[in-house]
Amino acid sequence: MHVHRESAHLCRLAVLVLAALYCAPSSAQIIGLGTLGGNVCNSENTNNAGAVIGTCRDEDGDIVAVYWAPGTDTPQRLAALEPDGPCDVYDVNNANVAAGNCEEGANGEFFPVRWIASLPGSAPQRLNPVGVHSKAAASVINHSGVIAGVSVDSNGGGHAVIWKSGKVTPTLLPELGLLPPLIPTSTECSVADMTDGVDPAVVGKCELRNGGSVAVKWESGLLGYHPIELARLPGGSNCTASAVNSRGQIAGTCETSVGDIAAVRWASAEAQPTWLDKLESSGPSRQQLSVADMNEAGIVIGNYLTDGGLGHAFVWAPAEDPGHETALDLGGLGGFWTKAMDIADNGFVVGIAQNASGLGEAFLWTPEQHSSGLGTLGGFASGAFALSDDGRWWIGSSELSNGNVHAFRGGLAKARASRTAMSPSRPASVKASGGEGYASRNDNVDIDAITGNPRLFANYMACVLDKSPCAPLALDFKRLLPDLLGADCRKCYKQ
Repeated sequence: MHVHRESAHLCRLAVLVLAALYCAPSSAQIIGLGTLGGNVCNSENTNNAGAVIGTCRDEDGDIVAVYWAPGTDTPQRLAALEPDGPCDVYDVNNANVAAGNCEEGANGEFFPVRWIASLPGSAPQRLNPVGVHSKAAASVINHSGVIAGVSVDSNGGGHAVIWKSGKVTPTLLPELGLLPPLIPTSTECSVADMTDGVDPAVVGKCELRNGGSVAVKWESGLLGYHPIELARLPGGSNCTASAVNSRGQIAGTCETSVGDIAAVRWASAEAQPTWLDKLESSGPSRQQLSVADMNEAGIVIGNYLTDGGLGHAFVWAPAEDPGHETALDLGGLGGFWTKAMDIADNGFVVGIAQNASGLGEAFLWTPEQHSSGLGTLGGFASGAFALSDDGRWWIGSSELSNGNVHAFRGGLAKARASRTAMSPSRPASVKASGGEGYASRNDNVDIDAITGNPRLFANYMACVLDKSPCAPLALDFKRLLPDLLGADCRKCYKQ
């Protein structure tokens, strides 16, 4: 018996559904995380395993640092430096080492600490300030375990520092100047971001003695770290560096020659900046174009004011040509304003936007689907604050129906589980008796009509995920999916 190979159309439709399953966010977008008996929990950050760090109010009303392990919703206390002492936790790396600050001493001063978050109850490691400095604070940890922050002198001035992995003594990042610290031209510096090496490149800003601020990158060399002042805009002033990636690209914000604020990217520490001061879709907009983050591909996100004075978010892939730079407005959820918070290496963006009801709602933006609301945990408002580096997890906080605020976690795990459930078998009902291929009854299907109709395509997706009854054609390609997963589409046309 002669058997036709399956129609290229039906294989194409099945592949598109697979692509949507792999790339699209799960429909179960956020899941509430548990508490310590109090009525408030807030999340701060997450890693590629889905671990979450944040703070919770316990049953006694105290605010404590907590860790939610991957796959669980039960928070674990991160131990304090003193019994019942308050702590804040700000960042966690892929090794589940977290960085934050805890109170210690009669004066109520906070000191930086590192926790091995995956070891519940383990004592935090206190990190020291520089020499005679009175205190310090941590803000960022990289995947090599390096923590960055500031050491504060007796006059209250902040000095940028890093603590190498396993070390409690800081490495001071030098001030700007001819012979710092003897003749510094800066008064204090702070860190915003760093790369992931054991001797990372670090970026931030320094305040100048003669007024204003400059963006700075610190690089490690044979004689230790040295600062590089990043170029300002022509005739401009007051810059800050907000993000750096492993390719040496730096993103930040600078004032222009007329005092407006522009988003800026430096291709390297020595390069002249490329800047963005307008969006084509919204016309000239020369106020407060500030950078929020940048990913490994050099894609920048930020926030700006429209000509009407409304706050919007943008995503920017710099063209390295100041005369032709433009960016994409991220859109919104039907309200007037949007704020972007974080971007992952897969291009996903999270933040908070006003929805059509006038309330703030967490959103996820993807290159394929653009902005979509993540909903709430039953209350009025929510916000998404951070993504894992790979974009598989997003975290935030949401009101409950009773008005309390709980942390949440969302991600791609449910869609992946659905794909796994589809893969074990290849139903014989769609195969011809000769076993060489599939029947050709779907050769004339208009796939473009399906994929071009969002509602119809969603019905096919719902069929595949067992969320609705299947039409005959939808059932055909649902039965085809296991063979695509298990046999790499060997029976499909080359197209």
